[in-house]
Amino acid sequence: MRHAAQLLVVGLMTWGALLLPGLAEEGAHAAEQTLCPVMEGNPVKQDIYVDYQGQRVYFCCLVCQAAFTKDPEKYIPKLPQFSALPESHDDGKAHDHAVDHGTAKSRSRLLAFLGKFHPIAVHIPIALVLAAALAEALGMLTKKTMFESISRFNINVAVLGAAASVGLGLLAGMYANYSGEYARSFLIHKWLGIGTGITIVIAAALSELSFRRGIPGHRWGYQAVLLLCVVLVCSAGYFGGQLVYGLNHYAW
Repeated sequence: MRHAAQLLVVGLMTWGALLLPGLAEEGAHAAEQTLCPVMEGNPVKQDIYVDYQGQRVYFCCLVCQAAFTKDPEKYIPKLPQFSALPESHDDGKAHDHAVDHGTAKSRSRLLAFLGKFHPIAVHIPIALVLAAALAEALGMLTKKTMFESISRFNINVAVLGAAASVGLGLLAGMYANYSGEYARSFLIHKWLGIGTGITIVIAAALSELSFRRGIPGHRWGYQAVLLLCVVLVCSAGYFGGQLVYGLNHYAW
């Protein structure tokens, strides 16, 4: 029981240390711009913006934000904050981006493409953790060891799913452009996801200790950490849903 408690404490401390940076909020900036440059005529929202060339550009929705990020030069002439800037002059030294940054651009494009698979991969550990928790609950109710074996199998496979999900999520985060309140939700979702992955590993370790040594304390520790995994999975999913469907998606 002592070893299980120690593992649980270490897991909680690690998760807490990872989550705290995600709670920092971004400062607000005044905007001269009032209309969206993509859907012209639509009023902008102060919590949807992108910082570009030292200027803050606001949008009416996340779709417009993504469109601007893809091709910002197309919308620059429509923005008042850029019209007053002095034009840059060529210093005579050519810089060929196709030559100088071709390899880096290809590598970045590959990483960004791989990050798109995060929404697919993330469902694997979610399903496995919930299945492990359900099997563990049935095992507690029926006292049948079969359910303990099912729980052990699911949590062990969940470790692999969590590793893939966290890795792809970090790649997706490298190329994400969330701002304002969305940036805060993104950071919380990110660190919750990492914390969930770590907690799943701890749960799997406790499950193996319980299986190999048969000490009740290890089982109790596994059950406690598994419950924490369920809470973390739901919490990460909550903020992930905000990023996809909007901050008010869960409003009644």
